Amino acid sequence: MVEIRPVRRLNLHLTLKTVVLTIAVAVFPFSGLAGETIPDNPAAQQAKEDKTDYEFGGQILTLTEPKADAAPTSDNPRFRDNKNGTVTDLETNLTWVQIDSYQTRKQWINWHKAQDYLRELNEAKFGGASNWRLPTRKELAALFDEKQSIPWNYYWTKNELHIDPIFGKSHCCYWSSEEAKGDMAWGYNYIRGKAYLSMKGGIQHSLSVIRAVRDNEDSEVAEK
Repeated sequence: MVEIRPVRRLNLHLTLKTVVLTIAVAVFPFSGLAGETIPDNPAAQQAKEDKTDYEFGGQILTLTEPKADAAPTSDNPRFRDNKNGTVTDLETNLTWVQIDSYQTRKQWINWHKAQDYLRELNEAKFGGASNWRLPTRKELAALFDEKQSIPWNYYWTKNELHIDPIFGKSHCCYWSSEEAKGDMAWGYNYIRGKAYLSMKGGIQHSLSVIRAVRDNEDSEVAEK
C-alpha cells in the first residue's frame, strides 16, 4: 500500500505558506515581504524617490503634486521674489522662505525639531540673513488668500491650498511660534484658513512643516 499521509502534510504545508505570503503582501505592500526590487535605472530610481515618503517606510505618497519645471511665479504686486530663495511681502514688511521645509526635505517635522531647522537656516545665513524664526498665527493667516488655488493631494483626496503661487507647490499646514498648555503648539491650515492645535512632538509630526519668516528693516525694503 502506498503511504499518502506525508504528501497530504506537504500539501497542507504549502497551502499554509501560500496563505501567509498572500497576507504578508496585502498587509505590507512596500516591505521586503512583497519582493519589491529597486530598479537599476537611475532615472527610474529618481522617479520612485519623487513619489515616496521614506520617513514612514515608503507607505505614504508625497503630499504634493510633482515639482513644476518652472520657478514659482506670481503677478501679485504685493509679493517680491528676491531671487535668492526668499519672498518679501510688501504689505506686512516680512520676508519668507519661498519653498517650505517639506518641499525641500520631503519630510514632515515636529515643533521641537523645527527649532533645529531654523538654527540651520540661520547658521547658513540663508537668503543673506540670520534672523529666521517661526511665524505667528496672525502672520501665517495673512498669507491665506481664497482667490488663489494650489493643488494638494493626500491619499485619495484632492484639496486646494489658498496661498499665492509665488510660494510654489506648497504644503497644507505650518507650525507657528505660539505654544499652548502641555506639549502643544498652534499651526495654520491653508485648506480651510484656520489655526489648529497639535502635539509638539507627536510621532505623526502632525503633518506639519515650516515656512520660516524674518522681520525686515524699513530701509532694507526701501533699497530694493
